[in-house]
Amino acid sequence: MQLRIPTLSKLMCGLLENYSGTIKLNGHDISGMDREDLYRYFGIGFQDFTKYSISLKDNVGIGMIEKINDEEEINKAIKKGNLEYIIDSLPNGIDTILGKEYDPNGQDLSGGQWQRVILARAYMGEPEVLILDEPTASIDPIEEMRLLEHFDEIIKGKTAILISHRIGFARLSSRICVMENGHIVEDGTHEELLALKGKYYELFMSQQQLYAKGVAAHESEERKDIYV
Repeated sequence: MQLRIPTLSKLMCGLLENYSGTIKLNGHDISGMDREDLYRYFGIGFQDFTKYSISLKDNVGIGMIEKINDEEEINKAIKKGNLEYIIDSLPNGIDTILGKEYDPNGQDLSGGQWQRVILARAYMGEPEVLILDEPTASIDPIEEMRLLEHFDEIIKGKTAILISHRIGFARLSSRICVMENGHIVEDGTHEELLALKGKYYELFMSQQQLYAKGVAAHESEERKDIYV
């Protein structure tokens, strides 16, 4: 089986157990750790997430099921996921049922809104390690920039593993690993990888125009807000 980055991240947090070799967390082989203790280390937001047809509150709370009734923890996760503006637009606020699978009055969310729910779910319970797989895949570059403005504060004091094809998120990282055909082919900081002029450089150049447009639009919107 060819190793992909999402597969690697699932191995790290113990969701996949069919592997050879050793995976260590804080110097300890994870194969000898209690599964529940291991899972508590991680806040996970995979790209192939599940949309549960339950309340928004419970959709966030299941990120750490033992704290699903802890309103303080849920509110902290909601704030970090920047869900307040979505909640304000829902008929029953945080208790609104998402999706219509079991409730004809349930509310549908856009892909980008669901992605924010999943981010909040990953933040539940203040996990030590965040694993976020394409956390901005359904968000346009302008909205992504808004998210990036607060992301450093959200992950302060934690380890965050970001899986992304978007340079905006990659630039936040103190260490960037470029994976191709199951192998890490480049490894370094944003500046170091640009200097290599390899795979990362090619990706950066292909997205540079997209982000330049996003910056211009964002600045234009800020100027408009000032004059309103």
